[in-house]
Amino acid sequence: MQADAPALLSRSVSSTTWSPQEGLATLLARAQAESPRVQSAFHAWQAKAARVDQASALPDPWLSLGAYLQAIETRNGPMDGRVGINQSIPWPGKLETAGDRASSLADAAHWGIEEARLKVRSTFLEIWTEMAYLQQAIDITKSQVVLLQHIEDVSLRLYESSRVSQADVLRAQVERLEMEDRLATLQQKTSNLIPRLEQLLGSRMSQDAIWTGVKVPGVPDLASPDMLKSRFQDHSPAMLRLSDEMRASQAERKLAELEDRPDLAVGADWTWIGQGNAVSPDAGDDAFSLSLAVELPLHRGRIDAVRHEAIANQKRVLASLEETRWGLTADLDEALSDLADAERRKTLFRDRLLPKGEETYETTLVAYQSGQSGFQEMLDAARVILDFRLAAVRASSDAHLAFAVLNGLLPAHELIAEESER
Repeated sequence: MQADAPALLSRSVSSTTWSPQEGLATLLARAQAESPRVQSAFHAWQAKAARVDQASALPDPWLSLGAYLQAIETRNGPMDGRVGINQSIPWPGKLETAGDRASSLADAAHWGIEEARLKVRSTFLEIWTEMAYLQQAIDITKSQVVLLQHIEDVSLRLYESSRVSQADVLRAQVERLEMEDRLATLQQKTSNLIPRLEQLLGSRMSQDAIWTGVKVPGVPDLASPDMLKSRFQDHSPAMLRLSDEMRASQAERKLAELEDRPDLAVGADWTWIGQGNAVSPDAGDDAFSLSLAVELPLHRGRIDAVRHEAIANQKRVLASLEETRWGLTADLDEALSDLADAERRKTLFRDRLLPKGEETYETTLVAYQSGQSGFQEMLDAARVILDFRLAAVRASSDAHLAFAVLNGLLPAHELIAEESER
């Protein structure tokens, strides 16, 4: 656990606005500290931590007062009233075990803070990556609109010289209008992502925010899959949380085994005596007594039910631990596979297909102007350039999205390869 977590998270949720110009690192740190989700996990931990002292403390004593409606005469005089105090004392080991259980649950809740941080980090990176992709896609689509405008101008000049039909001009205009519609759709998608970022940060985005030029840092060198899997047990907050819950369930079972051990109670009573027989040497002397009570755990059905509940809860946590381990491994394998596939596609489209597509378009445009190629072939070549550019950007974004998923599985520094692995 990180010792600075309470100091960091106890700050009030910021009500100030934010802007993309603050940078990814600044906003990411702010989200991990001030996100409502993280704040909720922090206060849940505080509540669990406050239960530790409650669970390990003795029950409050009872103070009793009594008055006799009708005086009871004794050898020393009439009994006027009494006052007593009684303290319950659980069977040895019960309080200590209850404290251990509460402490383990508090530790589990603390790992819940780190788990929430990872989820916020992963989600923030995913949305930021998608926003960066949309900005790049918008720029590419704008350039495609310009390209189609150029094609429209070329076809219009050729039509004016009676070298092509009016149909070519109309098709160029239709293609440009369709591309402008795609551009508007991309721009609308960016506005749909803003509320999700505001939810993570717990504050509104400033009205003068500018997303132009937003980028995502490159994916660093990652540790090997086997190394990442081995780090789950010791560094995954989800696994550490469940490990603490397992310790809590073990303490709960131990506590259930002590359920048939009787609790004790000790008490003291003071009875004050009024003036009675003056000739008695003890006349008017108050009476003092001690008491010891033992609980009788006779309801076997209740005791057995408590034990069955503890056993079932322990099995539940064990099953959750196994499910989480397998789930994390599956998520890791899927993210690494997506990352490798994205890197492959990025290299294919950016370095191999896109240059060929641009060369094909230039050749087709020259051929069209000289009447050696049809208008449809030129439009198809222009579409291919757009598809390849968008595919290259999409592949790069998918690689960052896969890395964002990995950030939700392990702390960022645990994902990076050590010097000996590079």
